[in-house]
Amino acid sequence: MKKQSMIKSMWLLVSVLIVVELVGQNRSFGTLPMVDKPKTARKTTGATSGSMEDSPKYQRALKVYNRLVEARGDYRYPVPAFIMSKEEGYVASMDYEKLSIDLEEKAYDVCAKFGDTTDAAIAFLLGHELSHYYEKHAWKRGFVADFKDLAIGMKLDSIQDNVKNETEADYLGGFLAYSAGFGFFNKGSEIIKSLYKAYGLPDKIKGYPSLQDRQVMGVRTTEKIKKLIQVFDMANMLTSIGSYAEAYQYYQYVLMEYHSREIYNNLGVTALLDAMQYFNPGELKYKYPVQLDLQSSAKGQGFATIRQKLINQAILQFDAAISLDPNYAPAYINKACAYALLGDNERAEFYGNKEARAIAEKNNDSKTKTDLDILMGILEATKGNNEKATKLFETAVAAGSACAAANLKIIKGEELGTEKASFSGLSKPEQIDKQNLKSLILDDKFSNLKSTQINNDIQFHQVANQGPGSFLCISQNEKTGGRIFFHCTNPGYKGETARKIMLGSDRAAIVTAYGEPQTTLETPVGQIMVYKAIMFILGKQNKLERWLIYQKEEG
Repeated sequence: MKKQSMIKSMWLLVSVLIVVELVGQNRSFGTLPMVDKPKTARKTTGATSGSMEDSPKYQRALKVYNRLVEARGDYRYPVPAFIMSKEEGYVASMDYEKLSIDLEEKAYDVCAKFGDTTDAAIAFLLGHELSHYYEKHAWKRGFVADFKDLAIGMKLDSIQDNVKNETEADYLGGFLAYSAGFGFFNKGSEIIKSLYKAYGLPDKIKGYPSLQDRQVMGVRTTEKIKKLIQVFDMANMLTSIGSYAEAYQYYQYVLMEYHSREIYNNLGVTALLDAMQYFNPGELKYKYPVQLDLQSSAKGQGFATIRQKLINQAILQFDAAISLDPNYAPAYINKACAYALLGDNERAEFYGNKEARAIAEKNNDSKTKTDLDILMGILEATKGNNEKATKLFETAVAAGSACAAANLKIIKGEELGTEKASFSGLSKPEQIDKQNLKSLILDDKFSNLKSTQINNDIQFHQVANQGPGSFLCISQNEKTGGRIFFHCTNPGYKGETARKIMLGSDRAAIVTAYGEPQTTLETPVGQIMVYKAIMFILGKQNKLERWLIYQKEEG
């Protein structure tokens, strides 16, 4: 009897907690506007206040919004509807009751004045509001409203909380816009000033930072976004040259600031590529289409336990990416590669040919479909079905895959080709912005270094403007004393390499100039070609998007 009473009491407690949780969720409902024009009811401009869904403005903004949602890749929660209104007063807002994000037409018109960066400006505003939603910034405001008559409510209802929310929304929204492909946008403070002018807002609004403070905050937040972007880029570059353990720490740093499917996917990729180093030469014959969302080398025998641990770790990261977005194809194909490396062909085929292929077909993702043909070819080859494997590789080669071309040569017993150690007529070393990285390192000519502590052992140093068209990053391992240097081109770089390669060059031209790289890494849109001291990053149609020079310095 006493036991039954205890059970009833426990269920009562659980029921109360559930009710409290539901009430807590309701408290989060409300509206989080970017501004709130004082002493003015929101007004409607123009002849009508009806739907704008058929207007070119709405359609353009919707495309920006959808790219942001996709880049965030967090589908654990319902995606807010996007609306554009003719009302004036909020600029942009997140409405928790209607579960919608509203961009006012007037705010759109302000963004349109930014010319070539109009989409990036729209992404700045919408990314800000999406960050409010994903970071649950409305919860505290709802809590305060319920307890505003108490001292604790009055203490919580301060400008400090709004400043924190607005700054965080600018910061995370800015990184979201970058990850969605809108580039690094550094005109946030200009937009804020233009919006205040267009809306006729006073410099000081109750509950918000002053215009001047908001502009200063915008500049500082821009610097923080730039740093996070460069840490993310460093993680990708370290992964590409095989410094997997170090790259993993950089991804972990980004993950502490920002959660997305790409970060989890890339964490898994670093663990998976690290595991591939612990296979013996005869065990890892083919090139796997592991996708870094942008070679195996043998280390001897007796590493089966280490590699299995790393592969299992990679699978957990891919599962985390899938939990955010069940339709994220790269995580499925990478998970399939992981199971293939474990020798579990049945699961590899399921996650590849079933899960990933269904998503690729739905999204008309030709790159992923090609990479899946490669993986299925490897699975057939490991089963001894060389004829089927060859046909699959040939199909992928016809689609333009260099990875498939390498595997086709392997299955036919042909040489893969080698990197050219020298080049006829080459009279100068590789340079970016007329600077030689080796000379820079020897002379220690690095000025305006900005440093970030990644963890106890690793420091990240950056020079944002090493030259007019480039930046420089250094990863320093304080435990070992080693350093890795990367000198990288910016988008739109006009120069060329020592072997006459420039942005827009195709893969064939690079191979003619530099030979076939021994190390390549697939991305969802292209490939990374890694040579001994230079790296080329290819995008769609295998065209060069950027390149970098790198050098390792052992401790």
